[in-house]
Amino acid sequence: MTQEQLMKVKIKYLEDRMTTMEKSIGSINKILGRFQMTENKGAGFEDIDTSDSFRDSDTIVNDEGNELI
Repeated sequence: MTQEQLMKVKIKYLEDRMTTMEKSIGSINKILGRFQMTENKGAGFEDIDTSDSFRDSDTIVNDEGNELI
């Protein structure tokens, strides 16, 4: 086998490995997406902190009256 043929075989092998890895990552992304959709099902916006009230578009005042910028 010549050096050029050997390089072509190596490149083909690496291309096959990359294709396999792309498929695997795609499958993992699908599984992760399904898991994330079902993880907080029904929770809605309960985890949002509503203790701060907006005074205007640039500043926030918390419950103690302190201005947060």
